[in-house]
Amino acid sequence: MRGAVVRFTETGGSLLNLPAAAGTALTDDGGRASAELRAALPTGLGATVITATTSVGGTSVSAQKAVTITAAPAASGLSPQQAVTTIVLLDVNPPDRLIASKGVAVDGRSDTATLRFRLMDRNNTPVKGALLNFSVDSADVTLNVSGGTSGDDGVVTTSVSAGTKAAAAVVKAALDGSSLAVQADPLTVTADAARLARVDAAAAVLNLNARAGGSRSTVTVAMADANGNPLPDGVPVTFTADFLAVGGASRGNCVISGGRCSVDLVVQAPSPADERFIRVVASSRLGTGAVISKAAQFSYNDPMQLGLYAGPTTADGRSLSELTISAAQCNAAQAFVLYAGTPAAFPAPAGTTVAVRPPDANLATVLDSPSVIADMADVPRTRTRLDLRLTPTGRACQVGYVQVLEARFTTLAPDGFTYTVPINVRTVP
Repeated sequence: MRGAVVRFTETGGSLLNLPAAAGTALTDDGGRASAELRAALPTGLGATVITATTSVGGTSVSAQKAVTITAAPAASGLSPQQAVTTIVLLDVNPPDRLIASKGVAVDGRSDTATLRFRLMDRNNTPVKGALLNFSVDSADVTLNVSGGTSGDDGVVTTSVSAGTKAAAAVVKAALDGSSLAVQADPLTVTADAARLARVDAAAAVLNLNARAGGSRSTVTVAMADANGNPLPDGVPVTFTADFLAVGGASRGNCVISGGRCSVDLVVQAPSPADERFIRVVASSRLGTGAVISKAAQFSYNDPMQLGLYAGPTTADGRSLSELTISAAQCNAAQAFVLYAGTPAAFPAPAGTTVAVRPPDANLATVLDSPSVIADMADVPRTRTRLDLRLTPTGRACQVGYVQVLEARFTTLAPDGFTYTVPINVRTVP
């Protein structure tokens, strides 16, 4: 029967070593299952019994076999150093070979790695009393144990500790007085805590709509050391804001994963009374006690305050109420540069669309600049430039003729607020 699970156990003593991987096996096409047996100790001689148990049709069946353990052929006159023929890397802790740099606070991540090696003779038996030396190829990693003598199980253990720099390191184990050696796969030390210098905060939207309660902008922080190595997963990051609401209820607001993490800034009370910047700070405390942080600035803009201005800054404090076109350039396009924004020189909320509508067919209007207000990260903020062309025809070419042009600003959904700014267009000679 193929595919049956057979469990092997020792029932006659404690002379054998049956690790979990060797203690069970599946039957092959011929209904056979096999397991590797190894003596528990080099001096463990005698007889014992192996029991094989499986289930057939819901019924447990078993069979037994007596096994005799005899002494291996003597290595007459050989010292432990001479008897060793093989060095085996047993395991590394942590298994992923990733350790945190000294001073970086990471949940569950140590700054030390432990490595175990086993010394074996030509009969694949552990060798006791042999000296094994260790070395590491990186000056940024400290070797805690430079050598040791194998015990009854043939095992020698060493450990290494990370420094304050990101690094890769290889540990080598060499038999004393011999060319026999083996090296482990590289260990990786994560971000450089002592020189942590790259903290970057970015947001999906920087110019918020004050009238869109519940709308949000995702704030993402990325942290890396001075060499560009991202912080390891698990570092908590805390966000604070002087207005609105930021982050969540979880510990630290968010936790670094893949070198970054994100939270939402939500439009709600408390909000600033006047047009002003909202400052969001992302910070994290290192194992050394040092705090690293980065701030992002948001503007909180009320579409009801939008107007058209002659310039981009607060130096042009009064909104335009009138444009003049020349009757001498009748039927020709006349260009104007306007600036859309608030009295405090903030732009319209990001994503706001602009449309210019003439009062009648006697005045053709063309908006040469983009019709969607782009997000702006500049500090200080400035109003958004609008390039407008007006072409008068018919009655609009008569001196003294006045008509009302409308600039319509429509914010993004779900608010979808539309605010109209009227401006007179007067024909002059």
